[in-house]
Amino acid sequence: MYTVEYDRLSEEQTKKYLERIGLSYPAAPTLETLHTLIWSHQCRVPFEDIDTSLLACPVSLSTQDLYRKIVEERRGGFCFELNGLFLLLLKSLGFEAYACMCRVAAGFTTLRALTHRASIVRLDGRAYLCDVGLGGPMAPFAVELSSKPQTRKGETYRITDTGDGWKLLLRREAEGTDSPVIIFATVPFLSEDFTPLMDALLARPDNLFSNHLVINLRTPDGYKNFRDDTLIWRAGGERKEIRYAPEDIPDMIQNVFGLNYRKELLAKNLHL
Repeated sequence: MYTVEYDRLSEEQTKKYLERIGLSYPAAPTLETLHTLIWSHQCRVPFEDIDTSLLACPVSLSTQDLYRKIVEERRGGFCFELNGLFLLLLKSLGFEAYACMCRVAAGFTTLRALTHRASIVRLDGRAYLCDVGLGGPMAPFAVELSSKPQTRKGETYRITDTGDGWKLLLRREAEGTDSPVIIFATVPFLSEDFTPLMDALLARPDNLFSNHLVINLRTPDGYKNFRDDTLIWRAGGERKEIRYAPEDIPDMIQNVFGLNYRKELLAKNLHL
């Protein structure tokens, strides 16, 4: 009955966004392209909360503000930002895609508030969950909405019904068990729907993004995960844990994660 409309990026913006994630324009709206977009985005655009944890900056979800921050200033963001702009990239490339509401399930045994967003793409009669902004165990590919296990880049995921109208993304762990990642709805939501959810999340005194410095980035052979003062770097089968003194964190942000923040501004807010 209703159509769901989103902004579109210009052709020039689309080209620069693809360059930001190491890809070339044009990119045909195929399943293989979709897998590549997700993987490349996760490997080049960090999940990070520097604006809210260190700089006390307001976060805008407008298209132009997201584009400026993520593409032009080569920074990152959290889910409302990263998946918000990624959806517009998908739409601008010709994918049939829409935003979906999510609840984080990883690490919890009770139902959590709606604090995450992802995208659903319909392609050749099938639907796929796409996520470039979870900051944790997100699938490195587009996961078909199917209970069959799907493996790519050495990781296995599947999607089941919860029995009460929601879908559940499951991740196969090393021991063979399936762990919950997110619970999501398959109905479309507008971009405007997420601003009040984000504002409510950031207004909570115990919210992660105001109380902890978090930066995550997938790498071709592992993952880099920084929280507060500790970097955990997994590469192949190896794991390194490095603690940083406050005065070394600004250099780490640039050198390890490639984020272009003014070091003197970061140092000021780290109380150096």
